[in-house]
Amino acid sequence: MRAAWNLLARNRNYRLLVTAHLISAGGDWILGVGMTFIVYRLTGSALASGTMLLMSFLPQFLLGSVGGVFADRWDRRRTMIITNALLAASLLPLLLVHDPDQVWLLYVAVFVEGAIAQFFAPAEAAMVATVVPERDLVAANALNGQTQQLARLGGAGLGGAIAAASGLTALVLVDVTTYALATVLVAMITVAKKPAPAEPVTKVSLGLRAEWLDGLRLCLTRRDLSTLLVYRVLSGLGEGIFGVLLAPLVVGVLQASGGEYGFVVAMQAIGGVAGGLAVAALSHRIAPTKLLGYGVLVFGALDLAIAVYPLALPMLWPTFVLITVVGLPAAGVVASFNSLQQLWTPDEYRGRVFGAISAGWAVAVSAGTVLAGFLGDEVGIIPVLAVQGVIHLLLAPFVLVRWSRKPDAVPAVLVAEGSVG
Repeated sequence: MRAAWNLLARNRNYRLLVTAHLISAGGDWILGVGMTFIVYRLTGSALASGTMLLMSFLPQFLLGSVGGVFADRWDRRRTMIITNALLAASLLPLLLVHDPDQVWLLYVAVFVEGAIAQFFAPAEAAMVATVVPERDLVAANALNGQTQQLARLGGAGLGGAIAAASGLTALVLVDVTTYALATVLVAMITVAKKPAPAEPVTKVSLGLRAEWLDGLRLCLTRRDLSTLLVYRVLSGLGEGIFGVLLAPLVVGVLQASGGEYGFVVAMQAIGGVAGGLAVAALSHRIAPTKLLGYGVLVFGALDLAIAVYPLALPMLWPTFVLITVVGLPAAGVVASFNSLQQLWTPDEYRGRVFGAISAGWAVAVSAGTVLAGFLGDEVGIIPVLAVQGVIHLLLAPFVLVRWSRKPDAVPAVLVAEGSVG
């Protein structure tokens, strides 16, 4: 734990950044969970709630990689400040929603908020590597993962309670306030440097499309980054499957109540917090490549156990244990993945690489969600859910073998001849 506490105590800029992330993520969880409740209460339609979730997710694979281009063009600190302010403003139309006929306003506002977030997220991810020394990146990313889990743990419960007690107006005002506080904290960061523009590579302005293709080409041609891309896409497919079928497993197969399912979700977040603490403590002792490879192996084995143990022991308590324990390798995987992505990507390309990999992940999660919805009924919940564990068990040797040699050197010229125009 010393590395994590030293990082927070000595690095003012990172402390401001991670606090801003915790506050805004908490507000997002409060609003997201509360809006799901509000939409269902207004419409009585599960389809309406599902449409809202789709509108929040759609911008990620439509605009994620494009937002990364601008994160590399613009000053990242200024980008985060402006987009946080725009995110707060994008929520104000939600104050007009009072009856089912106005729910379309909610869909529009959620889509716009998601679109703006695609410019914020790559700038924030690149900013971590700007304010944190390389040797502390794994600890920093582990702490970032903890803040997300803490926001989920606290925000999910508050969102439902606020929605039930005070309605949509209170939810919106709370989230707007969190964005305002996060904006102030990011504005206080003092040493954020503007990334070098993409133009010096060729001494010519490439244009939006060419810069986007340039970042994508870097992801595909570098062995280290292409391995991260393949891992992220295939793991996203598994995440989509797990996200859809966890509830049917707990409630349908194991005959648990809704309250017990909520406790399973809470235990998942608690496991993530505990895992983040452990990873932060060990961050200087384990190479991030090994932490990712072996973490994926353990994660896959535990997820496979979650899926198949009900065949032999149809009881709920093993789910509580396994879903908590899996938080340890999951935290290591997330922290090491983010760190390797930051370490291996040249600073002037970090936004585009983050955007491209995130867009691929979003498409894969969507595909996994659709497949799970269809195959869960046709094939069965347990065999389809087991696919996520199998995917990760196969990915572990893949990434370890691919990284058994040293990562590729950063090429002097990253744009192939003929890409300008």
